[in-house]
Amino acid sequence: MTDTAKDAPTCPSQTPTLFLSHGGGPLPLIGQDPSLAKSLKQLGEKLKKRGGYSSILMVSAHWEESVPTLQITKDPPLYFDYYGFPSSTYEYKYPCKPATAAVEKAKKLLNGAGIKTKEDSKRGYDHGMFVPLMLMFPTIDVPVSQISLVNTLDAAEHWKIGEALSPLRKEGVLIIGSGMSYHGFFRKLPRGVTITQASKGFDDYLATSLAKTGGDRKDALVGWEKAKHARAAHPREEHLIPLMVAAGAAPQEKAIRIFYTGEESDVDGNTDMARFTGGQQLVVSAYQFGE
Repeated sequence: MTDTAKDAPTCPSQTPTLFLSHGGGPLPLIGQDPSLAKSLKQLGEKLKKRGGYSSILMVSAHWEESVPTLQITKDPPLYFDYYGFPSSTYEYKYPCKPATAAVEKAKKLLNGAGIKTKEDSKRGYDHGMFVPLMLMFPTIDVPVSQISLVNTLDAAEHWKIGEALSPLRKEGVLIIGSGMSYHGFFRKLPRGVTITQASKGFDDYLATSLAKTGGDRKDALVGWEKAKHARAAHPREEHLIPLMVAAGAAPQEKAIRIFYTGEESDVDGNTDMARFTGGQQLVVSAYQFGE
């Protein structure tokens, strides 16, 4: 990702952070979520052009532990932690080096903030990591490691984790939260409420909350359960909580919506996730914090 062109622009002093909606299983990789795939490819191109990245730390919805756990596996395999997809989706290769230096610094920062950590020397990359990164960076030239969620799924706790990791942004570390802004596919909605209404209602709350900065943004996000259709959108919040880390690491930065399937967008939200929505339009978004 490092831009080595002679005429490359000077990079800002710190990296942005990202909250990505990574889609359903491998769908973006097999042409069944084309708008999301296109968005991730475009985001990767922009980040490559920006340059200045030394490594990536990713917090995925698909890894939970009792305390924040740091992946220190030397050659992480891919975890095909999805089911019922074509056999080819269980054969992907995505050679990546672990972000050893960033992980060591992350451990010191977290411990320094009073947050206990563990290390895992066997953990592989789950699909919350490799699906978006394979689209963003088909050939990746920076190391990548994952950090687990805490299985309490406490929003304030994960905001604090993001705050602790924030200094890494000045060292070129790209902090990514990988989840989904809506993940209520397998729960019966309240009578009279459609997936479109539930996903848009919750997405409107996210947009309003992320327009705030600092303590106001924190209060709005940590209080997410008060939002309209909150539990319809996230019956269990593991796909939302990576947002708390990304936002907590950049609390004063402008939140830029980088993906949206709502009414005013040019994205076709009706077909991409049809297998999960019964053909209803699903409103999903993703955000970048800072330039």
